[in-house]
Amino acid sequence: WDGGGLCGANSLSAAAVGMTNRPDLIDEALLRPGRLEVKMEIGLPDENGRVQILNIHTARMREHKLLGDDVDVRELAVETKNFSGAELEGLVRAAQSTAMNRHIKAATKVEVDMERAEKLQVMRGDFLNSLENDIKPAFGINQEDYDSYIMNGIIVWGDPVTRALDDGELLVQQTKNSDRTPLVSVLLEGPPNSGKTALAAKIAEKSGFPFIKICSPDKMIGFSETAKCQAIKKIFDDAYKSQLSCVVVDDIERLLDYVPIGPRFSNLVLQALLVLLKKASPHGRKLLIIGTSSRKDVLQEMEMMDVFSTNIHIPNITTGEQLIEALELLSRFDDRERSRISQHVKGKAVWIGIKKLMMIIEMSLQMGTEHRVDKFLLLLKEEGSAPSTREAMWN
Repeated sequence: WDGGGLCGANSLSAAAVGMTNRPDLIDEALLRPGRLEVKMEIGLPDENGRVQILNIHTARMREHKLLGDDVDVRELAVETKNFSGAELEGLVRAAQSTAMNRHIKAATKVEVDMERAEKLQVMRGDFLNSLENDIKPAFGINQEDYDSYIMNGIIVWGDPVTRALDDGELLVQQTKNSDRTPLVSVLLEGPPNSGKTALAAKIAEKSGFPFIKICSPDKMIGFSETAKCQAIKKIFDDAYKSQLSCVVVDDIERLLDYVPIGPRFSNLVLQALLVLLKKASPHGRKLLIIGTSSRKDVLQEMEMMDVFSTNIHIPNITTGEQLIEALELLSRFDDRERSRISQHVKGKAVWIGIKKLMMIIEMSLQMGTEHRVDKFLLLLKEEGSAPSTREAMWN
């Protein structure tokens, strides 16, 4: 190998082709000129590529009339964004298994309906069922990942929430359509329990991007600083493999291990985030980054605010009218109960996040019907007002 390249000076001509999905582990000496000097990245197939791959894997089924007439390969190609070739092959196999399971009788013993099995065909529904339940792309969307963040829906209690969703949609469109800004980043900042993570997850979901990942501190509990940096970097590296990607960096101060006593934070993670949040996407790839934080002041001191393209403030509910609007949308009290609550809060200042509001509502509903409004108002007085105005609100 070291005498004159892979082929040697007088040897027969030959081409050596190596393949790997971990180029970071290849010794650099092997990639020098005269060895494996030409590097080519085989990315995820586009829609036309997926059509060709699916046609290859369904060719024999089509030849033997085992593919249903309602199967549209181009439709499947549209629905399988960010699927690799192996995952598309797995989808075809899973659809075949689903079709076969229709002909198995589940009784005291397993029996096959031979009469129907002779007419076996893999139908469109088999592919869609396998797509829904069996095969998920490694570089795609984990629906369960962000469904947990918006399990209670988005409560549009006022203009601040509407503006946040509208601005988020504008940033999504900018990421899709602008060639001048392939990297777009936004920080959702506001007080704790104001619903920042839910809004970030909703914006990501509505984007329709084929790759969405949430980088959250709850997935990195117990990680060392180095391991945390590697996990964050892997999320961004995976995002660069998709033509359109969205990464939600949730609760940034927790990712940084920030505590005000000291204060203490992880400078290693901070520097990694500063680099990754500013790093330009590879040519032809577009990335939207949505960050969330409850400590804007801390991020300003760390010079992290400047790395975001823009920021959106997510406030707490601050007026009685906004509170009543939220109660109507949540529909957890009846009209008579909401009327009583309205008499106490209308025209008064409040200070409560939507998550905290939902918590005290659910706590109040555990009381008997005749007491739950009183319990709600008591909890609202304790939890839902700024300390400086608490007495004035209720006198």
